[in-house]
Amino acid sequence: MALGRRDYESLLALAVHALEQDGTHAPWPAIAEALADHLDAAAVTLTEIEGGRGRPLAWSPSRLTGPRVRELSRRSVAARHPLITHYGSTADTVPRTAEDVTGGAEWRRSPARSVIRRYLGADHVLAAPSARTAGTVRGFVVYRAAPFAPAHRDYLRRAQPLLAAVDAHDRALARFRTPPAEDVPRRARAYGLTPRELTVLTLLGEALPAKAIATRLRISVRTVHKHVQHLYRKLGTGDRVSTVLRAQSLGLLPADAPGRRPSVPQPGQHRPHRVADRLP
Repeated sequence: MALGRRDYESLLALAVHALEQDGTHAPWPAIAEALADHLDAAAVTLTEIEGGRGRPLAWSPSRLTGPRVRELSRRSVAARHPLITHYGSTADTVPRTAEDVTGGAEWRRSPARSVIRRYLGADHVLAAPSARTAGTVRGFVVYRAAPFAPAHRDYLRRAQPLLAAVDAHDRALARFRTPPAEDVPRRARAYGLTPRELTVLTLLGEALPAKAIATRLRISVRTVHKHVQHLYRKLGTGDRVSTVLRAQSLGLLPADAPGRRPSVPQPGQHRPHRVADRLP
């Protein structure tokens, strides 16, 4: 199906917006907003699927709060959302609706549909992958009250190469993106982090082991581990390196934080801390 003039104007606007970015902010919230407007959607999220879990990275409309969007994601995973399962377990890149994957009758009575109706007032969902790396797929998820027309699918299919290029461009710029200090507490609150958890995250970014963090904050090592487990859950990670990388991508830590890479001792060099002192 051929795209109309308005479709091409929208794609051009997305490309211009991405190229105009100076690297200080990720382009995704504005792109999600543009997609929501063009597709007449109740909401659009940029979601990353890893290990069977969905993690929202950006969304529109802006009135949706971070905690609400993440709760939607958690409940969708618990309800075995068919698109999360499908794109997380296959190499498929074609934009598909939940009805495509499960069938219309099964989707209408599925718990996942009840979840999106409760949180977004939507009945239909369409996903379009934009990037895939080892074990991870990232893409846009579009929610609508009305069914998707063939034109909506075709538009997203044509937009995919552009979105993939923007993703690669943004990943490259993220290495140089340092969040303004005044923005970090606001971003931390958006992800449900407490001030103490943000402090622990900052020290993780400095590559400090649990014992050193406990000493610095005058708390027990056990309490440090408790805070770290909360960080893993809220950021959707499973170890300290991926947590630091995730925090950098979300603008919670500067991109050049020392924790970006695990240190490797040189031959003959002793590790400064015992294995028991290091975080899991």
